Amino acid sequence: MQTPRDSRPQTPMNPSLLLLYGLDEASQDFEIASTLALVKAATEALLSRGWRVLPLQVAHDLITLLRPFNPGEWLIFNLCEGAPSQEFYYARVTRQLAELGYTFTGSDAWTLDETQYKWRMKALLEAHGVPTPTWAIVERAEDVEDVQDVAFPAIVKPAAEHCSYGITRDSVVMNADEARAQVARVVDEFRQPALIETFLDSPEYNVSLWGSGDDVSVLGISTMTYDAFDDIRDRLCTFDAKWRPESEAYQRIPAICPAPVSPALRAKIEAVALAAYRATGCRDYGRVDLRFRGSQPMALDVNANCDVSPDGGFAHAARAAGLDYADMLEHIVRLAMCRMPVCDSRAVMEMVR
Repeated sequence: MQTPRDSRPQTPMNPSLLLLYGLDEASQDFEIASTLALVKAATEALLSRGWRVLPLQVAHDLITLLRPFNPGEWLIFNLCEGAPSQEFYYARVTRQLAELGYTFTGSDAWTLDETQYKWRMKALLEAHGVPTPTWAIVERAEDVEDVQDVAFPAIVKPAAEHCSYGITRDSVVMNADEARAQVARVVDEFRQPALIETFLDSPEYNVSLWGSGDDVSVLGISTMTYDAFDDIRDRLCTFDAKWRPESEAYQRIPAICPAPVSPALRAKIEAVALAAYRATGCRDYGRVDLRFRGSQPMALDVNANCDVSPDGGFAHAARAAGLDYADMLEHIVRLAMCRMPVCDSRAVMEMVR
C-alpha cells in the first residue's frame, strides 16, 4: 500500500485528497499517457499548496482499494473516465463512492450517465427548452429511412462514447445513402446505436463552467475555427484533431481562448451554456460545446467530467481568467468540500468566493 505524500500539516478544514484514476488492460496507449501525465501534474500542483495527496489507480476492485481510507478524512478528486464496460467508468465509480459515504469532486452518477448516453442528454436539453440541433437515435442502417426531422448535412456518431471515439471526416454525411453507410460503420465497430443530428457549419464554442445549482458561473469561452478547411467534412473536431498531433486536423484547427466575441454574443453563448449545464445537473465543473444555427447558439454536447489537465481547455480558460493550475484545482476541491459533512461548509464557501 502506498503511503500518502505529505507536505505541510493539514488544517482541520482541509481533508486529505485521493486522486482516483482508472486504467486497465483495455486502456489505449494515448489514454494511459494522458492519464498518467494528468495525475502527475495534479499531484504536484496540489502538493505545492500544502495538500496531503495520494494518487490511487483503480482497475477492477474499487471497494477493496478504498477500504483503508476513512470517508470522513479523505476527499476524492475523481479523475476516472472509462467506458461503460470498464470497472472505473465514471458513473459506476461515483455511484459506489456515494454508497460508501465518500465526498468526491464533480458530477454525480446520474448526471454522468445521462451525459454519457447522448440521446438521454439530448432529451434532457429539449425537455428544459435548451436549443440543440435536431437529432435521432438509430440502431440499424435501415432505420435512417424513418428519420424525418434531421436535415442534411448531418453528423453520425456513436451514441455512448467519449474522447471523440468514432468521429472522423466521414461522420459528416450529405445524404441518406452516406448516413446509412456511416451508421453501419458505427454499429459494427462500436456495438452501439448511432446518433444522427443536423450538422451546423459554424465556429465551435467550448464554454467552461463551474459551481452547482444556482451558484454557477462561466469560467471562460474558447473557440475552434475551421477556416483552414474548405470541405465541410473537415470542419469538425475529430478524434485526430483532438489526439493525434501529427495529423493535419490537429495542426490546423486552432483553439483560441478567450474567444474573440462581442459582449452581446458572449451573453447569448453563456445563456445557452448555463441552461445546458443546469439541465443536465452538472456539479463543480464541466464544459458545454456549442455551434450556431444562424444567430442562435445551439448546445451540441455537455461534458460533465471534462479534461482538467494543464494543457486542456478548462485549464486554458482558467489561465485566461487569471488563475494558475493549482488555483483551478483548489477551487474544484473546495466546491466539493462544501458537501463534506465534517467541514464547515459556510467557511469553505467564503474561501470559494
